[in-house]
Amino acid sequence: MTSATAAPHPDLYHAHRPALQRLLYETYREMRDQAPVYRDERHDQYVLTRYEDVANVLQDPETFANGGVEESKLLMPMIVYMDGEKHRGQRNLLSRIFTPNRVADLEPKIRASARRLLDESAATSRCNFMRSFASQLPSIVICELIGVPEERRAHFLECTEAMIETGIEAHPIAEPAGKIYREFESLLAERREEPRDDLMSALIAARIDGEGLTEHELLGFCFNLILGGTDTTMNLIGNGAVLLAQHPDQRKRLVEDPSGIPAAIEEMLRIESPTQALPRRNTRDVTLHGTTIPAESRVLICYGAANHDDRVFDAPDAFDIAKPRERHLAFGLGTHHCLGASLARLEARVAFEELLARHPDYVVHDDGGWVTSRWARSHPAIDMELT
Repeated sequence: MTSATAAPHPDLYHAHRPALQRLLYETYREMRDQAPVYRDERHDQYVLTRYEDVANVLQDPETFANGGVEESKLLMPMIVYMDGEKHRGQRNLLSRIFTPNRVADLEPKIRASARRLLDESAATSRCNFMRSFASQLPSIVICELIGVPEERRAHFLECTEAMIETGIEAHPIAEPAGKIYREFESLLAERREEPRDDLMSALIAARIDGEGLTEHELLGFCFNLILGGTDTTMNLIGNGAVLLAQHPDQRKRLVEDPSGIPAAIEEMLRIESPTQALPRRNTRDVTLHGTTIPAESRVLICYGAANHDDRVFDAPDAFDIAKPRERHLAFGLGTHHCLGASLARLEARVAFEELLARHPDYVVHDDGGWVTSRWARSHPAIDMELT
């Protein structure tokens, strides 16, 4: 194996190290410039950070598979870790259930929930915005869609948040995942006895090529929905609120002209991508930038690094809602492009419309820093005053 782009030093990218979060974009820049195929010996993986490489991987599922990565072996079957016909069948099924009209019809409920949560958050002099609003709004929305009763939602939220934070040397997902599976086993049993107008009932009744989903597939589907529908949007809203507080002139523009909020959300997604990285498995030897990645290796694709690549974006580390940034990869690309992207955008748009209309001069006293996570960009807490 040749390596024309040897890593600057062997511990540059250590995703389980808290210090990385503080130096994340400086680290990404060094990797893009000096080691675009970074050999992470500690975690036995190759890390890709340039936009073109990440985009090419996302559009070549034959070479870079989702199935067979480490995470897929620890969890029930999930669409995010499927390939080929299996993936297409389940994606088509979800597309039929999770329609654009069904998403659009949610706006009045989302707005009512956002207003109620903001009223509750503003009832005290200061609030933890992540806990009282950013996490609650998407949790309410996805739980209502799936069919999780209100009295059981707090437990789901606790478990999904536990999936974000990474330990010092590992990401212990088995315990929170097990709790989520057990909750859904109970709820799915209830739906078999008494179907309702929710996604759980629709999934139970669904057929792919005449076959229903197995119990493990149902659990994997529900797990994927609750996790993807909560954490990513929670981080988008939390990260965006902090960014606007850090850039008051840009916040003022949105207060005066809320029509700019959708474009601002795209910039929030780009500059602080809620999902920073996800793994792939290459099915054959691949040579990039003089480095050969042997077949059956773990390849980590860094959306967050790609979205800061100065080969594609002008002044990539600057938050600027006036620049068109539609080419970002925060929701992926190709066959695994996030099916929930339209819902996340809708929730974020409503959240910022309501927040800026009601509390245009909100104050962030402490953004809490960053959660140590190998895949997410998330504030653990945001101490906010809703003035």
